[in-house]
Amino acid sequence: MKEKLSVRKVYRNAYRYVLSHWFAFLFLTVFYFLGSLLPMFIGVASFKVVSLIYTYLFFYFAAGCYYKQQILWDKGIFVAAGVRFLAAVGLFLTSIVMATLVINSGIYFFRISFPSMGGEILDAVFGSALWLIGKYTFIFVLFTVFFIVPSFAFVSEITGKNRSLLTTFAKTRGNLIKIGMVAFGAFIFLMAAMIILSRAHFLTATIVRAAVLVYISIAYFKMYDFFYGLPQNRRPRKNESKMSAAVLTDKTEGENNANER
Repeated sequence: MKEKLSVRKVYRNAYRYVLSHWFAFLFLTVFYFLGSLLPMFIGVASFKVVSLIYTYLFFYFAAGCYYKQQILWDKGIFVAAGVRFLAAVGLFLTSIVMATLVINSGIYFFRISFPSMGGEILDAVFGSALWLIGKYTFIFVLFTVFFIVPSFAFVSEITGKNRSLLTTFAKTRGNLIKIGMVAFGAFIFLMAAMIILSRAHFLTATIVRAAVLVYISIAYFKMYDFFYGLPQNRRPRKNESKMSAAVLTDKTEGENNANER
């Protein structure tokens, strides 16, 4: 039976990584913190144009630090990973456009089917809190399915694993709810930190937010490790441990016998 993703283990392993790789964590925190200050120098409107590029740069360097233990300067990997990242972004935006078209078509047909009261019913629905909750929940689902999952192909360009976007859906099959729970937990964690620091100094709040986002990115890499089965994150089962111990014992005994001869 295929093992399911554990939300608790993802965050626990991310925490353990931070404790054992604190220098990389601090470097990425400072990197993201400095990027967060860009609107002060180039203006908010200009920052919106380059925000996607900077986000990619952050995740690219974060993946390099995590998987290669270095600042990764490789033009081929940078371009190839960028193509995968843009493909995931494009897939998510396409899903938003397609969903909007379907919903708007449904609204249009409802209006023409019930011309007398359709408008009043729709106005009441769109003005309700239930509609807002449903809308943002639906967008979150699209984000999970059409961005988080296919973006694993971006990491694959850095690790050298299978780079296909279609493979990401095959590897994560049956775990979409768990992935969504990890993403939702990250969102709650970030919002809670911002609420707590709402009255703190701007620089303090910004650097704490940067640290939280770095931790979230590490949790994202831990999810990738689970689905793509990187050896360093795989713990042997009990039977496997016993077999390994037996093989090691036999090997040692053989070496001792050879030395005695």
